[in-house]
Parts: sequence; C-alpha cells; structure tokens
Amino acid sequence: MTQQTQTVPTQKTQQKSGSPFVKVVGVVAILAVLLAIGILPRLARQREALAAVNESSVTHPVVSLVHAQKGEPTSELELPGNIEPLYSANLFARVDGYLESRNVDIGTKVKSGQVLAIISSPEIDQQLLQALATLAQSQASLQQAQAALAQAKANAELTRLTKERDVPLGEEHAISQQIVDEAVQAHDARLADVAAANANITAAQASITANHANVARLLQMQGFEHIVAPFDGVITARNVERGDLVSTGGGSTIKPLFSIAQSGTLRIQVDVPQSEAVNIQDGQKAAVDVKERLGRPYTGTVIRNAGALDNAARTMLTEVQVDNKDGSLLPGMYAQIKFTLPEQHTSLIIPTSSLVVDHAGMHVVIVNADHTIHFAPVSIGKDMGTQVEVLAGLQGSESLVASPSDLLNEGQHVEVR
Repeated sequence: MTQQTQTVPTQKTQQKSGSPFVKVVGVVAILAVLLAIGILPRLARQREALAAVNESSVTHPVVSLVHAQKGEPTSELELPGNIEPLYSANLFARVDGYLESRNVDIGTKVKSGQVLAIISSPEIDQQLLQALATLAQSQASLQQAQAALAQAKANAELTRLTKERDVPLGEEHAISQQIVDEAVQAHDARLADVAAANANITAAQASITANHANVARLLQMQGFEHIVAPFDGVITARNVERGDLVSTGGGSTIKPLFSIAQSGTLRIQVDVPQSEAVNIQDGQKAAVDVKERLGRPYTGTVIRNAGALDNAARTMLTEVQVDNKDGSLLPGMYAQIKFTLPEQHTSLIIPTSSLVVDHAGMHVVIVNADHTIHFAPVSIGKDMGTQVEVLAGLQGSESLVASPSDLLNEGQHVEVR
C-alpha cells in the first residue's frame, strides 16, 4: 500500500512537467505552416515575373524624341506703360486780385494764347499810371536840361569872344589888367556851366531809362492779369470761380488756377530690360495696345531713350510717342507696348519639358545613333513658357529626350518610341 501510494504522485508529476513542451512544439508547427502558406506563393510569383522579364524583347527604358527648332529672325518684346500728355502745365496767378471773369472749364479745348481768365488788380493799374507820370516828368526834366545846355553854350561863346578881345588889349595896356582877368574868369565859369548842363542831361536820360524799365515791368505785370493758354490743349483742372481772391502767395499750399494738357500727341515711357536695350533705336516703330480700344491698332514711334541703364533696375528709359489727333486715347490710360526686334544671333528653341535642371546645372538628354544617352550642358536665353531658347550647347541636329526621367544615366541604352 505504501509503494502504490508513492507511485501515483510520481506519474502525475511527470505528466504536469511534460505539458508545456508539447504546447511549444504545437505553436512552432502552426507558425511554420503559416509561413509556408505566405512565402511559397510569393516566391512563385517572383519567379514568374523574372521569367517574363527575361523572355521580353524590351529590357531598356522607353523614351520619346524631339528635335530643336530654329528661332525666328525677330522677336517680340511687350512692356507696360502709362500714356501721358506730351506737354502739361499748371497755371498760377502772378498778380494779386479778384477773378473778374472765367472763360473756360474742365474739358475745354483751347488754343495757344487764348484768354482763360481775367484778374482784376487795381494796385497794378495805379502803379502803372504813377510810373507813366514819373516817366513824363523825367522826359520834361531832360528837355529842361537840354535847354540849360544850349543857354550855357551861348554864354560860353559870348565870354570866349570877350576874352579873345580883351586879352590883346590888355597886352597893349589899352585896358586894365582887372578887365582882362574878369573876362578870363567869366569864360571859365561859362565853360563849367556847359559841363554841368551836360551832366544834367546825362542824369535826365538815366532817369528816363529807369522810368521806362519800371513802366515796362508794370505793363508786364498788368499783362499777367490775363491768364492765357501756353499751348494748344485741353483744360484738365479748374480751381477758381468768378469773384475768388487769388494770390501769388509763395507757399506750397497755393493751388493752380488751371491745369492744361496737350493731348494731340501722347507719349509713353517704358523701361526696356538690359537684354534688349541695344536693339532699341530712335525712329523705330512699336505697336500700342490699349485694352479699352480692343481691335483698334495704334502705332507709336521711339523718339528718344536715356542712353544709359538704371543702376538698380538695369533698364533703359525709352519714350514712345503716338498720334492722338482724334482724341481716342486719354492721358493716364494703361497700355502695352510691343516692339519687334531683330535677333542678334541664331538661336534654337526646345520644349521646356526636355530641359533638366539639377545639381549638375542645366542640361538636355541626347540620344545617340546607337541609342545610348548623353547629358549635354546648355545655356538658355528667353523663357517663353512651354518653350525655352537655347543659346549654346546644341548644334540643332541632335535627338533629345522629350521628357527625361530621373532614372536615366550617362551612357545608358534606351528604346526609342
């Protein structure tokens, strides 16, 4: 009994100790089966794909080709600009007074010299009358001085005769020496009177000259009472009304009475970039396109240019003038100026998609006759959106990859489609 009791617990202990091992073995077996189920089909598919690739006749990258085209002998340059009047001026008052009349308003077409307004300036008128009276007085003084000179000359002539008669008599002691001396002194005094009369005439003439200048100045000032148009044009601004007090002032707050602009010929100033500045010549024609006048062609002419580039913008200021006798264009409009310029060198045009820009710079991919590729660096010019100008690096007969892939390498064989 004692031995059996000890044997039974020993067998149970062995069963308990063997149970985890069986579980581990089972888990490993299950994982092996699952791996086999997933890996085996994948390996089979890889073998099939490799076999398909090996059996295929096309094993190289497929590319499409394009060829460079020759650029046009001329190019178009389009630049924005503002239409401005050829001449414009602000008319200010030169005399103080009240606006007596106003003859024009905004939009009025005027001719050169036409009276636009009249200023009443009584002070100027009175000063002119006074200056004229002073001038007349100085002229009368001149006449008096001239009469005094004539009288002084007559007296001098009389004393000369007396002197010439008395001096010989005095030498012969026919008359006293006192009479001779008096005759000599009298003649010298009359000669001094002649010199004084001449000086008075000179002073009177100078006074007349000064008074003439003063009268001319006041006449000029009186002329400023009439505000006239300096050139043919259109009144673009009016800041006064009849009865307003106008002043010459002198400060920056004084507004002009009128503003006038000449619109028969308009000018447009544009900034031409450095790359095309050498192609702009005086007398050259340019097309002017105004959005508000669609379908109506305008032709401008290059009148002048700065002859130098702006240091900051690297552009050359150029002035284009356009005829506007019909008044269809208005100063202040926005316009596009199109220049047709000759090309200074023969260029090639390629699609932008065939240009590669990476760490090595700008280049294109050339397909050689043996279907190998070569990377050729190029220098580009103008960017025209879908096309780009090539200045150097191509001869024009090369076959270029239309849209190069990043996976292409130098010397790689490709298949051309």
